[in-house]
Amino acid sequence: MKIRILILILGIITFNSCQFNKSANTDLITGAYSRGNGIESDDVIIEINGQIEKRNEFVFGEKVNLVFNNITGLTNLENKTFPGISMYIVKNKKDTVLSNPNLLESLENGTEHFPLKLYANFVSTFPYQNNEKYKVFVNIWDNKGKGEFTYELPFTIKENNLLKIENKGIEYSKIYLWNETKKQPVINQNVNFEDLLILILDDIEGLELSNKKVFPIFSIDLVDSEGIKIISNKNLLSDYEKEGVNPKDLKNQLTAKLTFTEGTINNPCKLIVKLKDKNSSKEINISTELKIN
Repeated sequence: MKIRILILILGIITFNSCQFNKSANTDLITGAYSRGNGIESDDVIIEINGQIEKRNEFVFGEKVNLVFNNITGLTNLENKTFPGISMYIVKNKKDTVLSNPNLLESLENGTEHFPLKLYANFVSTFPYQNNEKYKVFVNIWDNKGKGEFTYELPFTIKENNLLKIENKGIEYSKIYLWNETKKQPVINQNVNFEDLLILILDDIEGLELSNKKVFPIFSIDLVDSEGIKIISNKNLLSDYEKEGVNPKDLKNQLTAKLTFTEGTINNPCKLIVKLKDKNSSKEINISTELKIN
């Protein structure tokens, strides 16, 4: 009987040692799942455009920053730790749309920061037209040990309400206004005189073919509150109006650039863009208001 008790006690000790410093947590609001195996994070915060929020539906163009607070369990060598962190985003459980295998690749000499805080961020500029579902995977590991911490966050993307889009028969994956000066999508009405804005239409399809070509008409107008036209072009693709365009070129990307001359502008200004099929009634109408400061 004593032998059996001893075996039982040893079994319990062995089982408990295997579970040492392991944890798993699920956030019931966002669906985020984290698991520590030797490495832990006290808290994972979701920052959206610099604000802490508890949601996993992002507006197209929002900046998402994942903050891993108080990382513990890393091997300490001469008051330094040597973390690694990767981030991958997968669409519909199969397609990798973003891959960052080592966000701390340049941190060869380790870090003395304590408490240690790590970050992984992305901009939500992925397709949303077909209710795509995404998941971000973050892995934190110890370059001087065997510990790791994993984090998963499912999310979806919805259209940016800045642009009002009326579509009549033309297919696209996404349409957005890009600030080339700031290298980010425009998510509100306020822009600056020095900003170079680019209206981007991705994966345009559905125009009627004629001799293996399509004939788009792409017009743009920017009008201030007094009715003064700041930008006006009846067809940005007028060079191709007669011979047409290879439909593959439209599928790649269609863009319209907006630049401003500093001066007095009567805000708000209305942006009106139309993509029309010359050979059918198909068209996309895009409009918004901008305040140019």
